[in-house]
Amino acid sequence: MKYIGAHVSAGGGVENAPLNAKAIGAKAFALFTKNQKQWNAAPLTTKSIDAFKKNCLDAGFLPEMILPHDSYLINLGHPEEEGLAKSREAFNDEMMRCEQLGLKLLNFHPGSHLNKISPAECLS
Repeated sequence: MKYIGAHVSAGGGVENAPLNAKAIGAKAFALFTKNQKQWNAAPLTTKSIDAFKKNCLDAGFLPEMILPHDSYLINLGHPEEEGLAKSREAFNDEMMRCEQLGLKLLNFHPGSHLNKISPAECLS
């Protein structure tokens, strides 16, 4: 089944995303689980996780109807060890956040070689 929705704001807490999606009549939605332009984020609280799940249930959103999007900063093809390590740590955090929220999907961009290594090296 295909779902059509919108990327909605999670401003004020991730639990607000399903409310925002429902408000516009979306049948599915995408969201950032944290600020997409910052490396660090406060951990999700039990209160926020529970509210997100309840709001999804109340609005009829199943996990397959929700597409979390990871940070724009993550570069899993980073040519430098420090940048690659930081990206891997942030990517793992994104996956953990999805798991905490009961989500099955994650939209991510694999990264770039930044013209410092070959595409083949970037992909290895």
